[in-house]
Amino acid sequence: MTQDLVRASFDRCEAAGDFAEQFYGLFLNSSPEIVPLFAKTDFAKQRKLLRATVYIMVTRSVEDPQAKEALERIGHSHARLELDIRPELYELWLDSLCETVKRMDPEWTPEIEREWRERMRPGIELITSLY
Repeated sequence: MTQDLVRASFDRCEAAGDFAEQFYGLFLNSSPEIVPLFAKTDFAKQRKLLRATVYIMVTRSVEDPQAKEALERIGHSHARLELDIRPELYELWLDSLCETVKRMDPEWTPEIEREWRERMRPGIELITSLY
């Protein structure tokens, strides 16, 4: 149920347009720690990466070999010796993601938020385990 509910919600957000722009507007303002992490970011590329990552996390299990490989690449690039994105910052990421969904999904409910959080958790845990 979770995957279908979240996938339908994601599709509605995508149909509304500007999902990544809305997300980054919220995420960059979620903590003073966030903005400096994106100082040299190409946001056109970053928005595509966000959409692709969320799509993988929505549509696939972390046990799926291709999804696991993609998420592990993110984990390695975000690890201490690379971008140094501390694991606790992913809670801000998830909060910003859920707030974006709340704003963009016309069918949003607290249940949908719970389902999004449940669906994103395994991917976040995989990424942060590589810190």
